[in-house]
Amino acid sequence: MKTVVAALIKKYGKYLLAKRSTGNPDLIGFWEFPGGKVEEDEMDEAALEREIIEEFNTVIKVDKLKATAMINDDTAIKLYECTHELGAYQLRDHSEIVWLDSLDKMYGYDLAPPDLELLDQINPSTRKPRLAELEKGHEYQNADLMRIFCVSGQGGIRKSIKANCLVIVAKHDDSNPYDDKWVDGKLEYTGMGLDGDQSIDYMYNKDLAESNTNGLDLYLFESFESNSYIYRGRVKLDGGPYYETQKDKFGKDRKVVKFSLRLIN
Repeated sequence: MKTVVAALIKKYGKYLLAKRSTGNPDLIGFWEFPGGKVEEDEMDEAALEREIIEEFNTVIKVDKLKATAMINDDTAIKLYECTHELGAYQLRDHSEIVWLDSLDKMYGYDLAPPDLELLDQINPSTRKPRLAELEKGHEYQNADLMRIFCVSGQGGIRKSIKANCLVIVAKHDDSNPYDDKWVDGKLEYTGMGLDGDQSIDYMYNKDLAESNTNGLDLYLFESFESNSYIYRGRVKLDGGPYYETQKDKFGKDRKVVKFSLRLIN
């Protein structure tokens, strides 16, 4: 599992947002909590301090972990509370920065989807789910899922804190190395993790494995083409989870976690 760390930097009572201008082309132009990748054998706090020095020539103090979200099935992003220590914020990987006196004002900026999910977790009073809009068999786009459930735009399993649910996406196209099939009225669904052996205890696999007792509702979508998600209805875990052998994204055998999901409405 890869980890990205992000900083909720506070200075004189205001919070920092930065507009990305380098790196992943899909994220250029979005606003974000600044940070970067954790290197092998590097602690989260050390990585975040290093990234902020590299991006802004600025020193911060990293405090407690505030929120965690998924960028994709293989990469988690962790948001840490931080305080400004020293430096004038020279822009190297960003085109702009802003200092905002409330978390609510961040919703006025075009945040990258994982950063928006992090914001929802630390500021639970603003955005509201719109589950009443759901219709079985209806086709939705990714932006609809983000709006209806208040979730990020990435990942086969997306957790909504506000709607107290998991959004489960079964992709049936060439971009998905997983083998998800309907068998005897149940969808045999593969858990999270694109390479290496999967674990039931990894991120939202654990939430799904415990969904019959932890109170989370499960909403199933199937996708057969890009940016098209057909709502099948609510499901529940029906047996399992269990392990089986599948190919990873590199064509190598590995153990994956399988969940038997049955429609309940």
